[in-house]
Amino acid sequence: MEFHSEVMKEPKNKEKLLEILKTEVCDNCLGRQFGMIGHGMTNDERGKILRESGEELTKSKIKEPSICKLCNNFFKDGINNIVKIVLSKVNDLEFKTFLVGCVIPDELERMQESLWEITGIEDVEPIKSEINREVGKKIEKSTGKKFNLKNPDIIILLDLATNSVRIQIKSLYVYGEYQKLVRGVPQTKWICSKCQGKGCIYCKGEGKMYKTSIQEIIEKSLLKITGSKSSAFHGCISPSTNVLLTESSLPIKELEKDWNNHKVVTYDIDKKTILKSEVSDFIKLNPREVNLKTYELTTSETRRKLIATEDHPIFTLRGMVPLGKIKLGDKVAVYPVEPEPLTNPEEKIIVSEKDIIATINRHVPTSNKLKIIKELKEREILPLTNRNRHLPIITRLLAFVFGDGNLRFVRNRDTALEFYGKYEDLKEIKSDLSELGFKSSFFKRKSRLSLVKNYYGEIKHIKGKDRFVLLCYSKSLCILLVTLGVPVGNKIIKEVEIPKWIKKIDRRVKREFLASLLGTEIDTPRLDKRKYNRKSFNTPRFSINKAENILNNGVEFIEDLANLLRGFGIETLRPRLVPYTTRKDGNKTIKICLDFSNRFENLLSLFGKIGFRYAKKKEIQARYVYEYLLMKKYVVDTRKGAYKNALRLKNEGLTPMQIFRKIDNRFVKYKDLAMWLSPKNRNIKFNNIKIPNDFPDFDEWIIDATKGLKDGLVWETVDSIREAKVPFVYDLTTKNSAHTFFANGFLVANSGREDIDARNLGWRPFVIEAIKPLKRKIDLKKMQKEINRSKVKVRKLKFVDKDSIRKLKTDRTDKTYAVEVEFEKIIDKKLLKNLKNLVKEPILQRTPQRVVHRRANKTRKRYVKQLSYKVIGKKKLLIKVRAEAGLYIKELVTGDDGRTMPNASELLNNKVKRLKLDVIKIHT
Repeated sequence: MEFHSEVMKEPKNKEKLLEILKTEVCDNCLGRQFGMIGHGMTNDERGKILRESGEELTKSKIKEPSICKLCNNFFKDGINNIVKIVLSKVNDLEFKTFLVGCVIPDELERMQESLWEITGIEDVEPIKSEINREVGKKIEKSTGKKFNLKNPDIIILLDLATNSVRIQIKSLYVYGEYQKLVRGVPQTKWICSKCQGKGCIYCKGEGKMYKTSIQEIIEKSLLKITGSKSSAFHGCISPSTNVLLTESSLPIKELEKDWNNHKVVTYDIDKKTILKSEVSDFIKLNPREVNLKTYELTTSETRRKLIATEDHPIFTLRGMVPLGKIKLGDKVAVYPVEPEPLTNPEEKIIVSEKDIIATINRHVPTSNKLKIIKELKEREILPLTNRNRHLPIITRLLAFVFGDGNLRFVRNRDTALEFYGKYEDLKEIKSDLSELGFKSSFFKRKSRLSLVKNYYGEIKHIKGKDRFVLLCYSKSLCILLVTLGVPVGNKIIKEVEIPKWIKKIDRRVKREFLASLLGTEIDTPRLDKRKYNRKSFNTPRFSINKAENILNNGVEFIEDLANLLRGFGIETLRPRLVPYTTRKDGNKTIKICLDFSNRFENLLSLFGKIGFRYAKKKEIQARYVYEYLLMKKYVVDTRKGAYKNALRLKNEGLTPMQIFRKIDNRFVKYKDLAMWLSPKNRNIKFNNIKIPNDFPDFDEWIIDATKGLKDGLVWETVDSIREAKVPFVYDLTTKNSAHTFFANGFLVANSGREDIDARNLGWRPFVIEAIKPLKRKIDLKKMQKEINRSKVKVRKLKFVDKDSIRKLKTDRTDKTYAVEVEFEKIIDKKLLKNLKNLVKEPILQRTPQRVVHRRANKTRKRYVKQLSYKVIGKKKLLIKVRAEAGLYIKELVTGDDGRTMPNASELLNNKVKRLKLDVIKIHT
């Protein structure tokens, strides 16, 4: 009787019980109103105990009603009828696990809410939960199958309004490798673009351009065995989608013009690391021509959106999944950042050759001026304009020296540039220096005990830490940075100012300056120190130290910094002065602190629009805080909207429960609404609406939000997917092995296509998906034997999950080809040795004429790894080529009217008449 005691010890529960008993509900519905109290019993058992308790309170007999006014005796009679329907539906299905979900009639929903209005909802279990659980128990008992919440083979959906059942069947995935033994067979079904599969003169009534495909040959056996009606053989994004570049973002459509001049941000899924990569290819596609649907995906946490084709892979908890296969409630990986859009300002010179010479004359007059000028020109730095591609990197380096760097001249001749920090941050600086063409080296300074006098002369012993220094002795770089305004020598005792050109430059470059400077001296984002407040964050603080005699200069520097931040909508407080140290020379120093407003709108701008450079730990934490604040903002905005609507509906005469049903109540509880509308709370103001108490604490949220991810990525939940129409979609291919990029913040992958006219004599991996299979027990050996009687051979068939599709989508492996070439003239054997040049130098390949209608017309750099040849006739040659992914082999031989250089036809001075191409090995 522990349950009885726990319920009855609260006086309000006694009143609640008596009120519920007046409504004539069954024991199940009665027990469910206290379903969150007590464990190890059913609601029916709870109800019986509660009914007895009611009899004790009223001193009268209270019988269970013959018909429940709430569930209409579903738990007595209706449940058995619906289970019979379920069993008839699943009788022919092979499955091991299942999940139950339900839709209840509107009238039942209203009656349940009316009851809640009387009782409150603190201890209530919703009726849907009990229906799903009790139906699940009966199905388990009848079938011997297991109820599974995480990864069921089937989902049973009950519609109690129509007394019907729908079954969702999980797809079955089979991995294998195939050989294509004939030419003229595409990898997947090629629907006719003229009739969209209906059949027309163009496709000879077939509805498709080729009679069969690899997919159709393999699926024939699979569909027959599984009873499935369709398969998928394992895309592109909308033109307005923003692609995250290393210093900004740009709609992918605009990348079409100069994609090879940009670097994109990528993420290595295996190493869980943010990287940057050059773009090796760009694709433009009309989705209707290849019979692809496009969808708009929206997340629930921040309303982030993405429009892409149904086959475009997006990274989820289940790995890379095509958009068309993503379900509501799925988790998708996003990188929360608000990049500055890339602009195209009028070109202006920042540093000229004349400026460089003036700096040399002032600081290192004995240096070789011509050599310094030549070095900067060779690195495409001079003249330095506001549109120079190196300017963002140079600005980052410059800003870092203002904080944790030092630039000095030695004996009016030599220079030294020092960067201090954590090893992982200095590695990023080293990478940027290398990209500019400058060498640098690491040096480790061991910890030591220091004696430090504070402002008042008191001596303290401070144990330092090991620290790393990155050294660069490039005179040309130092001269450039000084010309740009970098302070020389000790910044504490010298006057320093933010360069004037920084104040006038476009926002993208200003952001790089601010992100790098703030990264050196600002606090790491962290939670409020008060233990009870786990949803707010400490006030960020930036500080510099200045000698007391030039304090005004330090204050001016901080005020200029505040003005720059104000341009991004970031509010700061008045600078604070804190006594700091006494130097060895007797000069006292003051710490000048710039505090930021910690309103969450202000922190959104700081962490989203600016962030940090060369400060990985701070930057990662900023990504997490930014995402959390975006979630808070969305919830608060939604609650404010609900509040406004509630006041309007109240003035129209609606009751609180009617209002609650009509407003957007996702983040509003009934008690919140009651408080808003109560005459006692007339002082509630619109701007006082805050997040609800049950909004997750930051340190709790971050555990699940980042599970399996690193470097600032988080999971968001898919809230809606709807079909969307766009005329063209775009895709790109990255050079690094990650083969991912960020589209509107979503982590997505790229895709490829197999040559129809080539045989594939190597073994190419594939995954085929049987959609809605009736049978799951398959004899794969028998299936393989049946397929191998056709034009296609398969091997190594095995069952896999969707993670295998991700791996397949992202792999870009070398291939070895055999090309049988017939030339127009007799082959000059003396020229055959020239073919070796194809291996010695990069192949510059402009988009082939045969695919330029669907791919960006750009020049790509590719490499031939190995090449051999054999004369098989006076005009015939057999060439074997191992090449990296993305090299068009036909054009490597023919030259494609000079679009591929060098090429075999040019090297042999002989035009190609015809050729046959085979893939003989795929190097996995």
